[in-house]
Amino acid sequence: MNNICGLDFGTSNTLCAVLQENMARLVPLEEGNYSIPSSVFYQFEDIGNPLYGQLATQTYINGGYGRYMKSFKRILGTSIFDEGTLLKPGMRLKFHDILVDYLKNVKNKTESFIQDDVDYVVVGKPVRLAENDLNSSLGISQLKSVLKNVGYKDYSFLDEPIAAAFYHRNKMKRNSLALVADLGGGTCDFTVVQITEDNSKKKLNILSTSGISIGGTDIDSEFALNIFYPELGYKTKDRFKGLLLPDNVYRDASDWNKITTSLYTPKVMMRIKKMIGLALEKDKVIRFKDIVEKKLAHSLLGEIENTKIDLSFKEEVNFHSSLLNNEKNYNITSDSLNESIDYLVKKIIQKANECVGLSGVGSEKIEYLILTGGTSKLPFLRQLLCVTFSNAVIIDSNSMDSVCLGLLEKAKVDRND
Repeated sequence: MNNICGLDFGTSNTLCAVLQENMARLVPLEEGNYSIPSSVFYQFEDIGNPLYGQLATQTYINGGYGRYMKSFKRILGTSIFDEGTLLKPGMRLKFHDILVDYLKNVKNKTESFIQDDVDYVVVGKPVRLAENDLNSSLGISQLKSVLKNVGYKDYSFLDEPIAAAFYHRNKMKRNSLALVADLGGGTCDFTVVQITEDNSKKKLNILSTSGISIGGTDIDSEFALNIFYPELGYKTKDRFKGLLLPDNVYRDASDWNKITTSLYTPKVMMRIKKMIGLALEKDKVIRFKDIVEKKLAHSLLGEIENTKIDLSFKEEVNFHSSLLNNEKNYNITSDSLNESIDYLVKKIIQKANECVGLSGVGSEKIEYLILTGGTSKLPFLRQLLCVTFSNAVIIDSNSMDSVCLGLLEKAKVDRND
């Protein structure tokens, strides 16, 4: 068998799996870690040698001189993909090239691990890469161009929830029905599958798929806006007219992509300075201006994301940040997180129900609920899914790498056919 691999290029993290001695192996992509964050740091003193993953994040947090970007997969399917971003005065880089650089690093690490070239790769993709079909198709075309320039000569795509079903298929009984929920950083995707058996081999019959462009990064954004950013002037009033100040700059500062593409510009800084002159709570907006001026919005959003993760296994977290208000400690509860993201979670549950409806079976007929992806660990969302599909047995082992391993399984089938 040729050198095959499964590539799970995610909004938050990326994994790669290969076959060695007929065994599935995850590739250590960063200092022994199998998962590498989808982040990059371009050092101004050495632009040609960007840093990736956790090293990129730590260099940025520790005051490195350069440009930090994260979750850039969400640029796929947008016009910004071709426009690019200003790295520094006089130097613009297209997002196409940013994605190529990042995935070349993954490919190089993979080929170093197997000490050979990759011959064939199955790449995971969301059910819907963007909200509408036109942009979703555009995103796939853009991703194909990226993969070609990375150097992958032979590849195919597989919907990510189908990959997870592929990985878990032997855990389910024959003729059973399963709903797979792949809840990631950029999208939440669903598929209903029926497990069939042919010559003692479990096979998948795909009954329906559905997806929504809401994920963990959107949850981070709403959590930040509703719980933390009021301390920075979000929803403060104009002292002259009594109206709320414009919130678009705060929305940009709470969105990983908008921080990268829109926030750190002279135009935004002029807008914030104007808001200071109008604000009833001027000191809060001044604090916000300092964060934007020092390009620290990524750092604050990272602290907020970590708090969200902590609330996955704690009822309350004490939050203190010099970026927010150095004189205050905040007790952030799981209830406050749930309230801030309630409407997003309901949209995700609605999409899961839609997928089951498209399959032609009732929710009570779902016998297995397969959960994968980092957002599947969010207790509020998980609980609602379990209530909605109350007859289902939960399968959530290898929740962070089942998609990647399922992509490799599909590569094996492709090469054996």
